[in-house]
Amino acid sequence: MVMSRPFVPAVTQALKSFAGPAFALARELPLRADLARLKGERPLAVFLPCEGRTGAALLRIYAVAEGLRPLGWRCLVVPPKMTLSQRQRFLTQADPDVLVMQGARHALNRPCFYAGAPIVYDMDDADFHLPHLIEPVRAAMHHVEAVAAGSRYIADWCRKAGAKGVEVVWTGAAPSARFRPPQEDRPPVIAWAQTRPQAHLREAELVREVTTRLAARRPGLTLRLYDRQKGDAPDFAARFNAPGLSVEWVKKAIYSDYLSLFDDVSLGLAPLCPEDPFSRGKSFGKVLAYFDREVPVLASEAGEHGAFFRPGLGVLSNDPQVWVDEGVRLLDNGAARAGMAAAARSAFEVQLSQAAAAARMDRLLCRVVGKAQSLHA
Repeated sequence: MVMSRPFVPAVTQALKSFAGPAFALARELPLRADLARLKGERPLAVFLPCEGRTGAALLRIYAVAEGLRPLGWRCLVVPPKMTLSQRQRFLTQADPDVLVMQGARHALNRPCFYAGAPIVYDMDDADFHLPHLIEPVRAAMHHVEAVAAGSRYIADWCRKAGAKGVEVVWTGAAPSARFRPPQEDRPPVIAWAQTRPQAHLREAELVREVTTRLAARRPGLTLRLYDRQKGDAPDFAARFNAPGLSVEWVKKAIYSDYLSLFDDVSLGLAPLCPEDPFSRGKSFGKVLAYFDREVPVLASEAGEHGAFFRPGLGVLSNDPQVWVDEGVRLLDNGAARAGMAAAARSAFEVQLSQAAAAARMDRLLCRVVGKAQSLHA
């Protein structure tokens, strides 16, 4: 039998109407199973990430939730694709002690949608400088119990906007256990670990200036850019071309694969140009991979950098000539690179690890829910 044309769209629509609720239920069931498995007296923290296990959501939500469990918390992360009705239904059932909401980049991350548990607002970027986010971010400040700010700049803005209980919680990452090739054996590869580098034109110009001058003094360098995605124009990478310098722009990768792209890197660049207001809120998210894979860092004296970098942990300056002179020195001295990178990794493990970030969040959440004594007795 041959189906008539009107019948085909009807079947397609019927399948869609069945599949939609089925997929929604599939997102909800594992979370409910986790809730049943985590029954107990320990306080429950439910996290609302802005996206899946990538970028800031991976480090500030999923990893922090994992790090809080050994500290006495039950933690659940809501899949970002769950609908508002699903979220509200689940939260009614779960009755969490605290809700951790990652900024306003997800359309359902709005405090007004969730009654009941106190909300801790997590913000790692200066989203109040983005025209499409300024209003929801500002409105949130009056409806949350506390803010976990990624930098002092963000914390100051939140306090001025009326938020209470604001604390700085630096982004951290779990140190990887994989072998790190010795710096002395690495080729002259220079990394600029920036997500969507073509959106950071001031920083890109600083990178172009420094690498051009470095290549003039030490020909044979490679500049590696990151996070190339489908549709990106290749002419962005071409702007860095210079005599003695080759340029590569590697594809976006999952975090473990991303880390491996630093195993042959001799120098890492961390430019911040505070003339761009959005850049003033930056902290350490883009340099964690350098620390983890023992790459010495040339960093701008801006943002949070001055709160971490001490002499011997990296080069901290806003003078491009200092970057060039120190870059030449380090490229010529593998032992100096290795010493600086090892010292920075040790400091990273203490101050910028996943455990350090979880400990800071633990103190903030304990204060909000008033559970410090029972949790850590």
